[in-house]
Amino acid sequence: MPLVLNLLRIKNLALVEELEWQIAPGFVAVTGETGAGKSIIIGALQLLLGERADKSLIRTGADLCAVEAAFSGNDLQKLNPRLIEAGIEPCEGDLIIKRTLSGIGTNRQFINGSPTTLSILKNLGDELVDLHGPHDHQSLFSSDKQLGLLDSFARAEEQVAEYRKHYRQLQTLLAEHAVLNTVETAREQELDLLRHQINEISSANLVADEEEEIELRYKLASNSKRLIELASTIANKLSE
Repeated sequence: MPLVLNLLRIKNLALVEELEWQIAPGFVAVTGETGAGKSIIIGALQLLLGERADKSLIRTGADLCAVEAAFSGNDLQKLNPRLIEAGIEPCEGDLIIKRTLSGIGTNRQFINGSPTTLSILKNLGDELVDLHGPHDHQSLFSSDKQLGLLDSFARAEEQVAEYRKHYRQLQTLLAEHAVLNTVETAREQELDLLRHQINEISSANLVADEEEEIELRYKLASNSKRLIELASTIANKLSE
């Protein structure tokens, strides 16, 4: 069964204080006169798809706006690898998406109860809903969607999956290589520091067993002012 939107909750969005809409199977259209709220439903879906949000969307007098949707269908299983890769709980039943807008705090978004980024939400939203209309995003304009259609037409799903597997392995190896380069650079820097310290020690012309003599000189130098004062006092006494 293809993906189906079966639940939409809206709270404090525009003029809507609270709405829960359970969508029956076979539903195909929303109709109504101007001002009935059709645009608010589309706006709620756009928020769930990762579109930019403005605090002016929050209903007057409210501090928080929330929209939530539930999707069902066998095709949800195809999204699980992407969800797992993003650190999100995979779909065992419905896919639950929620987004909140705060007038005084941080906006947040969740997929299956897991906090996520707006970028991940938008990428996932492109797979869930296709909006067609002026200034709305259309999946056919997406290069990823175009490649997906081309791969599907060529029946190259297995080759694409194999390519993605090797690509992820390549990215892992590149990351490990970068770490090794960082370690090598740090090692060279440490060696340079040690060479510099060795050169300083060599240029100091240190002599074995000279520590006691150096300490004695240090004590004499430390007490030189006091010795000069005592010598001056003695000289004055002798001259009297």
